[in-house]
Amino acid sequence: MKNINFEIMDRKTRNYAVEQTGISKNYFNSLYKNAEPLLRPYIFTGRIKDLEMNKDKICFISVDNGKNNLVVNNDTVYSTDGIIAWIKAEDNGDRIALYETNGKDTGTLKIFKEKGLIHEEHGLIHDIIFYHDSFYTVKETRIENAGSIHNSSNTVYINNKKVFWDKVPAGMGIKLDNYGDRVVLTAEDNTKTIVYTGELDDPSTWKKLSEYDKQVKILGYKDNKLCVLAFDGNGIIRYGDEKFYINEPVQDAAIVKDGFLAVCMRDAKSIPMFYNSSGKKIKEFPLDSPTGLISMDSDGNRALLIMGSFGIPYQMYSYEEGKLEKIKSNPVSEFNIEEDFVSMEGYKVHYFFLKSSKETLNTLVYGYGGFNISLVPSYNSLFAYLLDHGFNVVVCNLPGGGEYGEEWHRLGMGKNKINVFSSFQEIIRKFHDAGHRIICYGVSNGGLLSSYTLTSVPELLEGAIIGNPVIDLMKFHKLLAGQYWTSEYGNPDNTEDAAFLEKYSPMDQVKNIKYPPALIYSRLEDDRVHPYHALAFYEKLKETGSDAYLMMGNGGHLGAGMEDMTSETAYIASFIHHVFSNSSR
Repeated sequence: MKNINFEIMDRKTRNYAVEQTGISKNYFNSLYKNAEPLLRPYIFTGRIKDLEMNKDKICFISVDNGKNNLVVNNDTVYSTDGIIAWIKAEDNGDRIALYETNGKDTGTLKIFKEKGLIHEEHGLIHDIIFYHDSFYTVKETRIENAGSIHNSSNTVYINNKKVFWDKVPAGMGIKLDNYGDRVVLTAEDNTKTIVYTGELDDPSTWKKLSEYDKQVKILGYKDNKLCVLAFDGNGIIRYGDEKFYINEPVQDAAIVKDGFLAVCMRDAKSIPMFYNSSGKKIKEFPLDSPTGLISMDSDGNRALLIMGSFGIPYQMYSYEEGKLEKIKSNPVSEFNIEEDFVSMEGYKVHYFFLKSSKETLNTLVYGYGGFNISLVPSYNSLFAYLLDHGFNVVVCNLPGGGEYGEEWHRLGMGKNKINVFSSFQEIIRKFHDAGHRIICYGVSNGGLLSSYTLTSVPELLEGAIIGNPVIDLMKFHKLLAGQYWTSEYGNPDNTEDAAFLEKYSPMDQVKNIKYPPALIYSRLEDDRVHPYHALAFYEKLKETGSDAYLMMGNGGHLGAGMEDMTSETAYIASFIHHVFSNSSR
């Protein structure tokens, strides 16, 4: 629509999005009515999605019967129809903070004490640490459509007063931790981290301690030594002046009695391993089925782990003194899981093939491939539904992720992004040549992957699902949170980067041909990845005469309320039913 500027989410843009969504919903209405009630139990099953613990509190976020809940020492403190994005508990105190949102990055910070709400604050808030009767917060200013890539910023506040910001380079996020009377602050992007420390009560003392050309996680203090997990190679734990190397790609780690509990990946399956304080691996704990880590934390002696699998939303494990014990589980479905590789030039790419109990060649191929994010086994309500209703699912562990360490991540960054695309296409080609009918699927950075696949190899596809996508690689850096991704993709304002970004940008690769059917979805309040990407790409496909369908629902990049998510997922399932039932192959 030449008279609508999709880069601005004004009334005209929103009305267009709602109108086009209505057309798509009407088209899929009969399929939707069949799919929605069948999907509902898969979506509303119980889950645990985050964990925080210290010496006197175990806190986690549970999802039950459509509600997000803050649970503290097995007691529900707060319940909401919204999304609890993160929690933070006060060490040696009674306060607990949570961050609630409708799916947007912008939300509401709520602080509780003994079940009573004592503070509420709206904004784009990323972290908190408690300080005497007050607290420090990390807040971000984010611009919808910036004139440059440096218009957004992260700042540390106390009592609405700025106390730390000017030392942090543009494009970096901030995390806070405190240990007794000391603060540890990390500023990071996708490839670099700066660590600052100082006195908790005096931000003027917060000085740079170290700098890494990798991402790191602060584990805490052990024997008065700062412990840092560096995502360098397979992973390095720095223990004061000492350091030791993890044997296999590390996903996370925590301090425990006499050492560290690390969760490592072996062909994208999470395996807990105990290392002593000298860096020697003492024991590993193989799990029953392909499993992935969701969250972990420790009180310095004991650790808790939340794990999941393709048919299991969560399993809770307790580690203490060399023993790992399963204490909770919620199995939903059992699937036949196979694993294999495709060979590329100089490396192999692993994938999971989840086979439906019903013999079929209708196959959904899912990928992400970026930001050091690992696609370990985890529960996906859509996948569980599809597998029980006659569809296969393939989950790809592509370059750009973290499944094989930082080198694997960098194999899919910047000008190497082509490795992500070609690896995904090779897996699709393998299944296509074996007679499978393929729909490719990706969300967020994975939406870039699926839209690129659609424009590059339409002959291999029956359809494409493109969710909350980044698509225009020549504009992403000036829209909402895009400035933070230039370290991952490249900077379009740099001539050298622009040359490869334009080749990778699906928005610039649409040709005047009819493409396989595509479902493009986003959410009206997404304040991380601008809906412009989805709207403009949808319009470009429509101009070619291709069958393109738009779904623009409520919520933001983190999701939406359970009813809205149920509806969105049911329309995605309806598209899948439609495409495969109309396939001529």
